[in-house]
Amino acid sequence: MSKYLDVMVDIETTGTHPEHNGIIQIAAVRFNAVEMTVDAGDMFDRCLMVAPNRFWEESTRAFWQGKNLKVYQQIVSRMEDPAVVLKAFQDWANKGRAPSDEPLRFWGKPTSFDYSFIQSYFRQFALHLPFHYRYGRDMNSYIAGLRGDPDHPEINVPFSGDVHNALHDVLHQIKTIFVAKEETKCSA
Repeated sequence: MSKYLDVMVDIETTGTHPEHNGIIQIAAVRFNAVEMTVDAGDMFDRCLMVAPNRFWEESTRAFWQGKNLKVYQQIVSRMEDPAVVLKAFQDWANKGRAPSDEPLRFWGKPTSFDYSFIQSYFRQFALHLPFHYRYGRDMNSYIAGLRGDPDHPEINVPFSGDVHNALHDVLHQIKTIFVAKEETKCSA
């Protein structure tokens, strides 16, 4: 049994439509939500060329060409064939796992966005998705549940790195979950 069944995933895209827009970066980090530990030794961070039959939304292109140009240029410099990246992501998620292991928990902010894109890509490239939708965990819903308040205020956690770099975003999201858990413990 793996100590790290929680996997925070973040993607950068060419738009907001999972069936039509492209993923240009996938980052994922394994962590343990109960023990509040991170598997810092094995993170996934790859960039993808826009897959066949996927396109840019012009508003998203403008977003990347504006104040996020530096991050976008870094993504472009590392782009690879999307089929290769998806297979590598599948292998990374399944590494060291046996069929009898407990299922991985896919985390996102929000899960509805990231999971939908990832699922769409695995379908497009005829790969088995290593995450089942039943084990999807939404960061914001989790924090709202911890606090017992569906309108929970934003948690201000200092950001390290570049916003909209998927790996930096993933690490920040995990840190935010840990801070929320600590705050909940302190107020109990």
